[in-house]
Amino acid sequence: MSDGFTLHGSPHSLPTYRVALMLRLCREGFIFRYVSFQRGMHLTPEFRALSRWGQVPVMEHKGRVFVQSAAILEYLAHTLGRFGAGDDEARQHIREWLFWDADRLMPPLYAWYSVELGRRKLLPLSFDPVLVAEFDRKGRSALDRMDQHLSGCRFLVGDATTIADICCYSDIAFARLGGKDITPWRNVVAWARRIEALPGFAEPFDLLAMQDAEIAP
Repeated sequence: MSDGFTLHGSPHSLPTYRVALMLRLCREGFIFRYVSFQRGMHLTPEFRALSRWGQVPVMEHKGRVFVQSAAILEYLAHTLGRFGAGDDEARQHIREWLFWDADRLMPPLYAWYSVELGRRKLLPLSFDPVLVAEFDRKGRSALDRMDQHLSGCRFLVGDATTIADICCYSDIAFARLGGKDITPWRNVVAWARRIEALPGFAEPFDLLAMQDAEIAP
């Protein structure tokens, strides 16, 4: 392992994108190692030696291996001194958003992307209409909560971008890739534009390629 950052993942992986976006916004270059689930690369002994759950992303840095995107964001915020909390109260609020995202926001919004991949026959995926309706209900409910919160603030925690924003923005990006119109949630749209205006910002498929790559700062 090198002292730099190596990110193992897929452009189709929302959690991979949020880590890659964090590195880009921090102006940190990294080596990208493409993990193809269709080819079963996540099942190989080499990958399982890095990822005990066989999931992406996996990040290597200075001889250490990190898994789970929210935990990786916390590590990067601490290590790079960017997009973290100003005090203990803010740190707690950021962590609450990370946990809320994993429980409420990411599952239905990422599912929207999976449904679209299946509809376009880009992956062998199919979903019962009842399940799709449940994705829609849960996704709208989570976006309603987020939109309400953002009615009184520019960012999720405090007056500046944090890893809570980077984490949750990635869900919005993949919801759009899934063909969902988020314009009804006006505060979410305005907040997303503020994230997209950050120096170094890149959309998922502009940032990550379907192959191994050296990603510039």
